[in-house]
Amino acid sequence: MNDERIKVLYVDDEEGNLLAFRAGFRRELEVFTAKSGQEGLALLENTPMQVVISDQRMPGMNGTEFLTQVRERWPRAVRIMLTGYSDLQGVVDAVNRGGIHAYITKPWDDADLRLRIQQAYELHALKEERERLYERFQQVFASSSDPIFIVEGNGRLHDANPAAEKLFRLTREQLLTCRSQDFVVDPVRLSKDLQAKRRGSGPEDIELGLRMADGRILDCLLTATWLRGAGRATGLFQAVLKDITDRKQEELRLKELNRQLDQRVAVRTKQLKEALEDLNSFSFSVAHDLRSPLKSLKSMADHLSILSVMNVDPEMRQVTDRMNVALSRLILLVDDLLRFARTDNHAIERQDVDLGQVARECFNELVHDGRDITLIVPPPGTAVIPMDPAMLRVAMTNLLANAVKFTRTREQAVIEVEHDVVRDHHVVTVKDNGVGFDPSKGSQLFGVFKRLHRPEQFEGTGIGLAIVQRVVQKHGGSCWAEGKVDGGAMVHLRIPMAAADGGLRIAV
Repeated sequence: MNDERIKVLYVDDEEGNLLAFRAGFRRELEVFTAKSGQEGLALLENTPMQVVISDQRMPGMNGTEFLTQVRERWPRAVRIMLTGYSDLQGVVDAVNRGGIHAYITKPWDDADLRLRIQQAYELHALKEERERLYERFQQVFASSSDPIFIVEGNGRLHDANPAAEKLFRLTREQLLTCRSQDFVVDPVRLSKDLQAKRRGSGPEDIELGLRMADGRILDCLLTATWLRGAGRATGLFQAVLKDITDRKQEELRLKELNRQLDQRVAVRTKQLKEALEDLNSFSFSVAHDLRSPLKSLKSMADHLSILSVMNVDPEMRQVTDRMNVALSRLILLVDDLLRFARTDNHAIERQDVDLGQVARECFNELVHDGRDITLIVPPPGTAVIPMDPAMLRVAMTNLLANAVKFTRTREQAVIEVEHDVVRDHHVVTVKDNGVGFDPSKGSQLFGVFKRLHRPEQFEGTGIGLAIVQRVVQKHGGSCWAEGKVDGGAMVHLRIPMAAADGGLRIAV
């Protein structure tokens, strides 16, 4: 039993029964007694009771009449009838008119009556809780800014809140004469969605179109809660609507913008591809066409140099030497431009390549001028990377040539090729103990014609590292450099283990 003592009213015209009831239950119940129905009604006016017990046979007002009035005026009070075996008709009347919870025959058994009172009190508590929940629901129902309907399973509207009246511009009375099919644009689809939701396989929220009285179509989001049978053959469910017309229009607008953007991107991408192809074709054509006249000029400069020696003309010899140097640099530049163009147009054919073996072969092909250079490469079979063999050779040749060139001032030059695996990438590093570079200018290293040293210090065209970057980018990777002045340099190449998706070439 609850800590709160149950208030029980017992009505009986026999004083002995009242005394017996009070004596048997006053310790555990808050007992009130009355000698007649009129006295019991007067007592209930001032003191609400949770359980009301009445004898059936009483002068003036019998138990059925008394309990009937209690039911009408205090419906939450749970009612129990006390009667004799011979008065079954009175029990039937009490059930029909007084809505009694139970009846007990006289003389009563204390344990049985106590149990009935406890059950009656629990029933009263459930009624109280139901009333509180219903009142709370009514408050939410009435104050909600979202339209809410209570709809029968056959589509008839059972109730509607003020927000629903505002949305449909109809009174509650007008709405309750309608069915949901009168407003829903696609009632068949809605019915299927609701059935699926009842089975637990439908969507949490259902999008639907509603047709207003003025012909407008609103896009709404329906949240349906099934209220089970609710005492009706067709059942009830609660439908909460949210007007998402503005949101849907914005979604359509964004979809259209995205479609237009995709079209513009496709057009610009095509234009960019064509421009890159034209630029590469132009670069290759210019470089290729320049090489022939430059070679002719170089031959004529060599001939003039021979004539200057034969004629012992020091001034002509000086001029022809300068011409030879300039023409040699121009031819080297054109050759590098041709290699750069060919690298960009070359299709990738990935194979597993032994980095150490390729690095050793590229190093042996370089001119060392008899210098003492130590080359350290990964042992055979320990650094296998998925790259195009020809393009890897181009990249390694340029990197090692740079390392050989910029260690020229060292008595003992050391060049090291390292390999590591970081997550899903191969990382190749070529480092040397050469003159290094200013780290603040490291981002310029991979640009075309970008040089960090004066031509009179170290020869070159400034294209070698740009070719390296183009090779790495075509494999879906990236490269960067580290170094410090007179402290050596490190160039890192990061190559993905898996082939990258095809797409635009990255212009340098």
